[in-house]
Amino acid sequence: MAQIEVHRKAYTRKDGTHVKAATYYAKDRGEPGKTPESQKWYQHGVDMNWSKDMVAETRRRHALEAHKGDELATARSLQALANVTTDSATKNRATADADYFFSRHKENK
Repeated sequence: MAQIEVHRKAYTRKDGTHVKAATYYAKDRGEPGKTPESQKWYQHGVDMNWSKDMVAETRRRHALEAHKGDELATARSLQALANVTTDSATKNRATADADYFFSRHKENK
């Protein structure tokens, strides 16, 4: 993404502190609500073969195998998926699976 030049005017805070005017460069984030197509979906870095339409046992087995048996990594990946999805069914099932793996990790710790 391109850099844009940002100009900040001088102002005085409520506590009396004076902030000087400044010019700095920042990452151009584009128009509000206009996320670039390339950034619209979460990429977990591991192909879990996880689907909301699968039975819970199958979903969890696929996710755990993809993370080579690491319950904590599996839980974090599923939690991240639940945090970014807009589909309520996916969010509910990913959260449930993440909670399952977090609790298993805590028991085995």
